[in-house]
Amino acid sequence: MEKSFPRCGKHKIRAGFCVFGRFFSFFEHFPVFLTNFGDFSRFFVKKRRLVPVFAGSPRRRDGAALIVALWTVLILSLMVSGLAYEMHIQSGITSFARKRLKAQVAARGGAEYAKFLLAKSFEASAFEESDEEAESFRILAKNLERGIGVFGIEVEMGASSATVDILPEAGRRNVNMLQDEDWEELLDQSGVPEETWPELIDCFMDFIDPGDEHRLHGAEADDGFYKSAGYEPKNAPLDTVDELLLIKGFTPAIVYGGPPTNPRDEPLRGIAHLLTTFGDGKVNVNTASREVLLTLTARGRMLDDWVVDDLLRERLGEDGLANTKDDGFASVAEAISKSGMDPVLADKISVSDRQYVRVISIGDNNGVRMGVWAVFEVARNRVIPIYWREEHMQ
Repeated sequence: MEKSFPRCGKHKIRAGFCVFGRFFSFFEHFPVFLTNFGDFSRFFVKKRRLVPVFAGSPRRRDGAALIVALWTVLILSLMVSGLAYEMHIQSGITSFARKRLKAQVAARGGAEYAKFLLAKSFEASAFEESDEEAESFRILAKNLERGIGVFGIEVEMGASSATVDILPEAGRRNVNMLQDEDWEELLDQSGVPEETWPELIDCFMDFIDPGDEHRLHGAEADDGFYKSAGYEPKNAPLDTVDELLLIKGFTPAIVYGGPPTNPRDEPLRGIAHLLTTFGDGKVNVNTASREVLLTLTARGRMLDDWVVDDLLRERLGEDGLANTKDDGFASVAEAISKSGMDPVLADKISVSDRQYVRVISIGDNNGVRMGVWAVFEVARNRVIPIYWREEHMQ
């Protein structure tokens, strides 16, 4: 040992530590060796020791080591940044999903509140006038009892809330009971080009009427449209407004609104929001929108704008505010006399039909919204959902 390791002293332990010291000394220079491999002239053994011979200067070796360190820091920084960004994205997704779920629960809660209010509307006359805390609730229930729609009811549920509208379906036109002149006014209100009206009307009538007889511009089972689509006309009334898309000529833009066929024309406003498949076909003028009222025809012509304006104003009562106790007309005769409508419309309108009611509940949680659209069949001691749809609101 003394001959093998002359510099390590006379003791074997010191010699052993010296071997390990030279061993680790080699690995201390190993990164420099990798970065300056081309500059190493050789490795050789001298006196049983591994000695690197460097061609480069000490300053150059230090610069190379610094570059390696900088690259290492850069790579680690990118990895950490990527991990932090991914965590941020995952956190945002989780937060949005939580808010959406709370908004969905709020929307469903609003629909349940509407069901409760509809059930209580049959007992509205039993509410005590002196009960100030329940006064607003009593007014809403009373209006529903009279067939008047209520709008914008705010229902608070902790950090979430719901905005609820309760509207009798009779405020829309029953698509299965429209006559040709009604269709013309409806399509006109929606911006559908007049040259397409005859085909749309005849195709609709052929789709719902029994038999295979063609109208002039209609289409039955032998038409190429239905053969390529793989189904035949229903030959029965529609169950939902969405079934209009099954009829030849009715595009999503016509039904729901969208860009016109001719780019120079105005966008189509859609017809779905004016229609229903429930009710006896009479329009409830206490809740119908302006667009729906303009589709009513008397003696072959639509209602004048000033008649519709008067009707909308008079049905709000003396205070001119919605959801108050003086809202609505008490009878068809009152609606005609106060609005100036043609008396021949008496058989086409109503003021209290509420057998079918549409509920629109929009739940909100910190800006994230979910909507519930439902139709209920309403009778004493029961409020039965017959249509239900939920979707995320932008």
